Amino acid sequence: MRVARLIAGYGAIVFMLPYLALKIAWLSGNPIGFNDASLVARPGMIAANAMSFGMDFVAVGLALTFTHRWGVRVPAWLVLFPMWVASGFLAPAVVVAPIAIIRQALAANPAPHTNAMLQPWVGRVVTASFAGQGAALLVAFVLYARTRWSDLLRSTSAAAATGATHSVQVILANVASLMAAAAGALHLVWAFGGTAGLSQRALSGRTAQSYLLNGIWGLMSIGGAAGVLTMVHQWYRRAPFKLLLALTWIGGGSMFAWGLWTLALVLPGIVLG
Repeated sequence: MRVARLIAGYGAIVFMLPYLALKIAWLSGNPIGFNDASLVARPGMIAANAMSFGMDFVAVGLALTFTHRWGVRVPAWLVLFPMWVASGFLAPAVVVAPIAIIRQALAANPAPHTNAMLQPWVGRVVTASFAGQGAALLVAFVLYARTRWSDLLRSTSAAAATGATHSVQVILANVASLMAAAAGALHLVWAFGGTAGLSQRALSGRTAQSYLLNGIWGLMSIGGAAGVLTMVHQWYRRAPFKLLLALTWIGGGSMFAWGLWTLALVLPGIVLG
């Protein structure tokens, strides 16, 4: 277990290096990979690159925490919150990357998009980096959690304590699940070609990967709703707690991470390309 944590933790850091190198280059003003070199100096682009560089730098700290013995002494909230966000960000990439690689290998050379912001190789490098670091970081976290919270992960939903906050949990779970199911259903509509709520610009920019991502986000949202409702209401008391926790963890993390990232770009009016 100790060796596996070392391999997974440092493997995640290795996969982060290409992405971090690109971000350092762009923040330094080097337009490598951009079709329009002037974009790299735009305030919105600088802000987005600074935020994403900071998030990946935090991921390096998480990988080290999961790898070394001193990590089990780190306060739980300091580990769980950033890892929850990281799981939500990286889980879709873990699914998308191998599918995209296989699709590109089987497809004929497509005509390049004339309005693309980045050169094609950048997308491949970033997708591979995200997928690798996501898979390795999730494995390192699972091994870390098994070391630190093994008793909790072996329990079932029937063992969950119904404490003083249970009535509040029920209200929050019901409201959150309703919102998650609605958002997930809309993503699935878009994944299957629906156009509800999409502008003409959004419609013209849809690709095979965007359909796939919407499908993944939709399933994750609905899975998160199912997981938290089953835990709180104890609908299936023999269900493994770690399965329900994983559904809720990934689904909730995906909605929070990507929703917050979108808000951070939309509210101040940041235009990347």
